[in-house]
Amino acid sequence: MHFFDEIKDYIGFTEDDARRLQELRPEVEPYFGPIVANFYEALLQNPRARGVFVGPEQIERLRVSLMQWLGELFEGPYDAAYSSRRMLIGEVHVNVGLLPQFMFGAMNLIRIDLIKAVSELRPEAERQAYITSVQRIVDIDLTLMVQSYWDTLMRLKLQIPAALATGLAHEIRNPLNAIGLQMTLLERRLRNQDVDHEVFQPVLDAVRTELRRIQGLNSEILDFAKPIEITRRPVNVSQIFAELHHSHGLTLEAGNVVMECTLEGLPVIWCDPDRLNQVFVNLLTNAMEALPDEGGRIDIRVQNNERGTVINFVDNGQGMTPTMKYRIFDLFFTTKASGTGIGLAIARKIVDAHGGSIDLTSRPGLGTHFTIHLPSGNPS
Repeated sequence: MHFFDEIKDYIGFTEDDARRLQELRPEVEPYFGPIVANFYEALLQNPRARGVFVGPEQIERLRVSLMQWLGELFEGPYDAAYSSRRMLIGEVHVNVGLLPQFMFGAMNLIRIDLIKAVSELRPEAERQAYITSVQRIVDIDLTLMVQSYWDTLMRLKLQIPAALATGLAHEIRNPLNAIGLQMTLLERRLRNQDVDHEVFQPVLDAVRTELRRIQGLNSEILDFAKPIEITRRPVNVSQIFAELHHSHGLTLEAGNVVMECTLEGLPVIWCDPDRLNQVFVNLLTNAMEALPDEGGRIDIRVQNNERGTVINFVDNGQGMTPTMKYRIFDLFFTTKASGTGIGLAIARKIVDAHGGSIDLTSRPGLGTHFTIHLPSGNPS
C-alpha cells in the first residue's frame, strides 16, 4: 500500500480530487460508450496492435472490461484494493503481448476523450480543477500499469535462466555426490598405504574445498527455483537489528565499517523474520563489498506506520553504473570475481513473496540506496 500512497503523494492526488471524480461519475458515464468505441477503433487500425486480439469475442469481453475500468476510475475508494486491480492490468498486457507504446497511446486517447467530456460538463470557472483531477487519476493508473508491466517482464525474464540453471543443477547433483564419495574412499586408501600425507593431503583438501563451493552454489540454484513460502508474524524491528549486529558485528569491525540502524514510527512489522533477515544479509554483503578498503558507512532506516513499512538501505560505496543498476537483480549477474549473482535475485523474490517491492538509486562514486516497501498489518 505504501507504494500506492507514494505515487498519490508525488502526483498530488488529494481527497478533493477523489471527491471531484465521484461527483463526475453519474455525469460522465454516458460518455463511456463513445470513449470505448473510439479506443478500439484507433487500436484496431494498427496492424501490430490488431494482432494481439484473437477474435471478436475477445474484443467484446475487453470492451466490457474497459467500461468497468472507466467506471472504477470515477468511483473510488482509491485504496489498496484499487491499486491491486489496476496493477493487474499491466500484467494482463504482458500476457497478451500488448507492446508498451500501444498502452501509452491508448491511455492518451482515453485522457483526451475524458478531458473533452469534462470540458462539456463543467462551467469554465470550475472546469480546470475537475480536469486536473482527471489528469491525476489517469497518471496514477498509467504509473501502476507501467510498474506492473515492468515487474511482470522481470519475473518472466528470470524464469528462463532459472529453469535452465535448475535443470543443470539437478543433472550435476548426482555426479557431485559421486565425486565426494570417491574423494572419501581415495583418502582412506591413501592413509592405508605408505604415502607421504604432507604431499597428498593439501591437494585433497583443496579439491574438497572447491567441491563444497560448487555444491553450495548448486544448492542455492535449487533453492532459488523453489516457491518462496512466507510465514508472516509480528516482529519487533529492534530484534532484527540486534540479530544483524550479532551475526555481522565482527566482520563490520574488521572492515572498519560503521552500520547504523534507526526506526521511525511503530516498533512492530508483519513479516517472515527469517526471510527478511536473508534479504538484509544479502544487501549488507553487497554494501560491504562495494565499500573501499579503508571502510565506510551503512545506514539502515526503517519507517513503519499503519500504511506500511519502508526500509532504506544506504551505503557510501563505489555506486553503480546505469547498466549495472538495471541488471543488478538479474539471476547470475555479478561484477565480483567470487560472486554468484544469486543473492540479490533471491532478495527480490523474497520481497515479492511478501507482496512488496524493492528498487534502488545509485550513482558511480556516490553509493547505493535500496528501498524496500512492505505492506502493512496482519494479512489475515
